[in-house]
Amino acid sequence: MKKSLLKFPVLILIVTIVFISCSKKEDFSAEEQQQTEEIEIGLTFRKSSLKDQEIAFKVFDSEGTEITENITFFVDGAVLEGNTFQSNAEGSFEVYAEYTVEDQTVVTDTETFTVVTPKRKIVLEDYTGTWCGYCPSLDAAINSVAQQTNHISVVAIHNNDDLALAIEPTIRQEFGVFGFPSGRINRTTTWGSALNFPEDQVLDIAGENVNTAISIDSKVENGNLFVEVNVASEASLQDRKLVVYLVEDGIIRDQTNYFNNDSNSPYYQLGDPIIDFELNHVLRAAISDVFGDVIPNTAELTDYTANYNYNLPSDFVVENLSLVVMVVDMDNSAINSQHAHVGESIFYE
Repeated sequence: MKKSLLKFPVLILIVTIVFISCSKKEDFSAEEQQQTEEIEIGLTFRKSSLKDQEIAFKVFDSEGTEITENITFFVDGAVLEGNTFQSNAEGSFEVYAEYTVEDQTVVTDTETFTVVTPKRKIVLEDYTGTWCGYCPSLDAAINSVAQQTNHISVVAIHNNDDLALAIEPTIRQEFGVFGFPSGRINRTTTWGSALNFPEDQVLDIAGENVNTAISIDSKVENGNLFVEVNVASEASLQDRKLVVYLVEDGIIRDQTNYFNNDSNSPYYQLGDPIIDFELNHVLRAAISDVFGDVIPNTAELTDYTANYNYNLPSDFVVENLSLVVMVVDMDNSAINSQHAHVGESIFYE
């Protein structure tokens, strides 16, 4: 029989499987958390990898069974021996597969993946409060830095207002925060002073090459937030912890403003207090341990995966929620960070 050549888009078939999932750190024994697992059908692989990290390609049929016979993978047009690929250089690559079904050759769509050197995302923590008249100065500095680089992850930790968390004094004590506003870089380095936050202190190190990368994937189902974090490093992961925070944008409060009469301030003549001030990056919950869950020793170029779930309070606006994830050392200094909106997938970068 003459073979025919077919080419079709990879289809995603969602198969719903309900199972019980418990939070890694939260106790939900009183209320079972149900999550639907999505099974991808077609060509699957890690979308972004580190240099020299092995990338495995697989194809699954419409029943979710892996196709292992009579299948060939191609990267940038070259035939692979087996189903794995590595690159010692950064770049963007194309992959597709050919396999035989009942004497017909099936060709998957061509898809893209990347190989990267991780870039440093600086953790900026803003110790603040709506009562604090000088705190808008730090907000302005963060906004200015954010206009110049996207290599930052921001957390605003509120004190003595209705957005303050019970864990706030513990965090403040650990990092030696005694006044407001206070800024911290990568958790442990003091950023400037109450009225002066040098942008170069952040910009000079943001986006530097580092050896550790973080990916984030999350979804919300029935009021429960499910999070998967992956970490990989060019060196083995030893004496490292994983911090996962939930932050919210677009919270409206009145903000005390001591810069109302300062013509050099972006908050000049906005009132004291500023009515209906928009607060962003507000820490809403520590989904991990507040100072991080220990990452087991993990070999270089190997993915470490952690899964979490969290029961979202009804007053959280899901569309405004983001995750800030940090890999820290045992002294709580951040090695690297990543952030993503809830429901967004961010790969190694």
